[in-house]
Amino acid sequence: MTPSAKAGSPLAATTMARIAVLSTTTYSTPALAYGGETSFFHLAKGLCELGHDVTLYGAPGSLPPHENCRCRLKYIPGTYSEMSYAREWLIAEWHYQEIMANDYVLDCSLNHPVAEWAGWYGPPEHQRKTVVVLNGTTSHVPRCGLFNTVVGSNKWKELLLYGRTQFYSTPYEQTYGGSIEPVPEEAFLGVVPFWTDVNFYTPGDTKDDYLLFLSRPTAYKGLTQALELVAERKLHLKIVPGLGHASHTVELEQHRPQIEAAIARGAKVDVVSIPQNSQHHILKRELYRKARALLAPFQSHEPFGLVLIEALACGTPVICSRMGAFPEIIKQGETGYLCRTKAEYLEAIDHLGDLPAGAPRGDAESRWHYLRAATDYMKLLEK
Repeated sequence: MTPSAKAGSPLAATTMARIAVLSTTTYSTPALAYGGETSFFHLAKGLCELGHDVTLYGAPGSLPPHENCRCRLKYIPGTYSEMSYAREWLIAEWHYQEIMANDYVLDCSLNHPVAEWAGWYGPPEHQRKTVVVLNGTTSHVPRCGLFNTVVGSNKWKELLLYGRTQFYSTPYEQTYGGSIEPVPEEAFLGVVPFWTDVNFYTPGDTKDDYLLFLSRPTAYKGLTQALELVAERKLHLKIVPGLGHASHTVELEQHRPQIEAAIARGAKVDVVSIPQNSQHHILKRELYRKARALLAPFQSHEPFGLVLIEALACGTPVICSRMGAFPEIIKQGETGYLCRTKAEYLEAIDHLGDLPAGAPRGDAESRWHYLRAATDYMKLLEK
């Protein structure tokens, strides 16, 4: 059953809290074509729907989370080309006292400047009300006055408490992998798994006969493995190559020989470009809806996997690697298959029809709704 925040619901707030949610300033909130900023948009929306008084701080071009909710929106004027970290520090400098007038502060930004400011200069009550939300491989972990840290998966918790070395096999590892010491246990507040808008990502009426690869077309995301699998079974693969950044175009071209080789072996491979505009999420939803499965043979230990839960919400099962946080998301033999070897991937493709109908959507409604996340956050904040 989809969570509801109507009056009388156990999810409705018993005491209204004033909450500041600080999104990143790299992309607008919600982002036209990305995950984290969209997630924090829906977190603010969920907190509002639970009855709280929320102010969302985002980049220029951001939108209020809900046309009928009380959530306010504030942002630092500027352009996308300006340094996002600089704008985050301006938010901290210009709005710090205003932000700290709230009961709780969720610092979801990449650089966590408000948390840093509170740690270095703020009184203890500012530190108690501030929560550092770590949301990805490049999140900066504040080193001053560490307090109230929340992560999106148990794998992320393991990474946070025991160090980043040996966790990521991505280019970020050279920059962040061994440079951050483990965070003290007392600084850790809890795990709140990520979420999506299951009211927007919904199943369609029909399925087409293709597998979907929707990710940055780089080596550690497993495009090479995906092409090998569809070539082996002579299947149809649709590739949606990330956000359309210039670097992603280069990465896709580096896979051109493998794409041509897969086609030569009998596979059908289409590259689908989705524009970064208001139609992005609509077009992406349609691709999820019609796919037989999302294919995510990632070669890195991801801290979560938003594309996985978006696919599930659209009623589409997932075939993915048994790495990182993916085993926390996919229920083996129910919402998809977790694989290690090529043989396991091929067997999973062959047995897609054995998965129980409706399981992906049911799991998304029960576990990945943004109202569940907002409720989980309030439970942690009210400890």
